[in-house]
Amino acid sequence: MRAWLFASLLVPTAVAAQQDSPPTAPANLSRADEIRYARSAAPADISKDAKVLVLENGRYVVGEQGTSNVVCEVARNTATSFEPQCGDSEADTTILAIFRFRTEERIAGKTPDEIRSDVANGIATGRFRSPQRPALVYMESSSQVLTDAAGNNRSHFMPHLMIFYPGMKNSAMGIVGSKSADVPGVVLEGTPMSGLIVVTRDWVDPIKNQ
Repeated sequence: MRAWLFASLLVPTAVAAQQDSPPTAPANLSRADEIRYARSAAPADISKDAKVLVLENGRYVVGEQGTSNVVCEVARNTATSFEPQCGDSEADTTILAIFRFRTEERIAGKTPDEIRSDVANGIATGRFRSPQRPALVYMESSSQVLTDAAGNNRSHFMPHLMIFYPGMKNSAMGIVGSKSADVPGVVLEGTPMSGLIVVTRDWVDPIKNQ
């Protein structure tokens, strides 16, 4: 089985939100604040009973145990990004597990190339796996800060849901190239970690989503 490199999920610039000044990631968060921001990745009806993981001393630990099969966390794929995410149980053991690993390894000092290699090896050896059913990841927090792989070009995209499933292709799903956010699109087409991006209606405010 061919190992492949899990690249950064770059949002198409054609539909990226335009801003007067780049957003800034919240800093020096308490555990309570980190939990609040993590939960803001999804509507309250989804995230209110979620298990929440928080980043402490460079590692993800359980901040709140939760009672549902949803897991929320804040990924930081670069030093300047801030990516609240909530996923279902399948996403937690596949996609989010890789996102957590990437953040932890970056903080530990690994280079992007080393992390990509480690993830590829993890997929090849079975440490990581692709979803066996559609895996949902919500990214609807208004605190979202996305960057390029170097940590530059900070921006919001739009509130969105990502549906991960192996081997998806835009052409096979009847999706055409478009500048409209109303048209969904597949990233990492044809790979074991392909994901369908669907823009949703509203941002979730971390302050109000409590």
